[in-house]
Amino acid sequence: MKKRRLFFAALIMAFSMVAICHAAYAAAPEGMAAAYVSVPEDWENPSIWAWDDAGNNAFTAWPGGEAEALPDNPGWYYIYLPNWATNIIVNANDGTVQTNMELKAEGGDFWVTVTSPDEAAISFEPLTEGDAPEYVEKITVYARVPEGWESPSLWAWLDPDGTNAFAAWPGEAMRESGDWHSAKAPSWINSVIINANAGAVQTADIKDIEQGIDIWVIVADDLTAVAYYENPDLIVPDITVRAKVPADWEAPNLWAWLDPDGTNAFPSWPGQALTLNGDWHEITLPGWVNSFIINANGGSVQTGDMKGLETGKDIWITVTDAENYTYEYEEPASESPSESVLEPAEAALAVWKKLIDAIAALLAQLFG
Repeated sequence: MKKRRLFFAALIMAFSMVAICHAAYAAAPEGMAAAYVSVPEDWENPSIWAWDDAGNNAFTAWPGGEAEALPDNPGWYYIYLPNWATNIIVNANDGTVQTNMELKAEGGDFWVTVTSPDEAAISFEPLTEGDAPEYVEKITVYARVPEGWESPSLWAWLDPDGTNAFAAWPGEAMRESGDWHSAKAPSWINSVIINANAGAVQTADIKDIEQGIDIWVIVADDLTAVAYYENPDLIVPDITVRAKVPADWEAPNLWAWLDPDGTNAFPSWPGQALTLNGDWHEITLPGWVNSFIINANGGSVQTGDMKGLETGKDIWITVTDAENYTYEYEEPASESPSESVLEPAEAALAVWKKLIDAIAALLAQLFG
């Protein structure tokens, strides 16, 4: 009898553990879809770039949203996407490798298996065990740290409540990308510490951070830290872009971004409409952009990419056709008065000359 009781007790505990484990997972919340990806071993830190058929992007900058390792499914990663973003690119290694074929979702959960840039398959039948962890809205914390700081980490919490975002010090490891390290944290945090060398060096508490917004932290050699709500590398004065386009280019637009970062100035193609002001179509936009495309007719005609221009400077773009265009940092000189008067005079003279020649030919025929 005692053994039977122990058996039933063990059985109840086993079912309880299953229930608890299952409770830690949840289906995608309304309006979201879980995307699962498996990539080659040399594809590090996979991300997903996603958009809808109208060109609206799910993320503001390439390479998109970084996927996280899927628990209990080695080699698989997951990320939640808005379910309207059904066009998918899987990429990795800071966006330097990517899938090159069409991957089309259907608005629900999906699984993508990537074998190589040119070989990938999408499935709408589960290829993993269990569901993705429950959706948690997150922000990204970026940090620029002193030389000699190895393996920076993020510690984050809610003040004065004291709820920690991570289980144990030194917190979440930050991933290096260019001059910055980054890590994600729940959007409810309002306090952070940037630390490194296994927690041996750290900033003071950085408190009263606005919740739900990405932040950038610059750590000085003396361990003082300053937090920004936008990338300080991109804080430059607004600029005005002016363009002249062919007469058959109707309703011209500007598409603009930061190269090679990939941050777009506008959420979707064809970008923002230009306003006619005198001889030029123009628009004012953030000065951190350095790359442009002029397009028109609903985005069906366009220039090529004008990339790597100087930031913070007004620019004048003259478009002859889709293949021929120039740009300058100062307004091009207009035609001089003598030229504007001379050209019509020369045209009139040519007309009179033709008329005289015609009369002379007619008289020669009559009185030959």
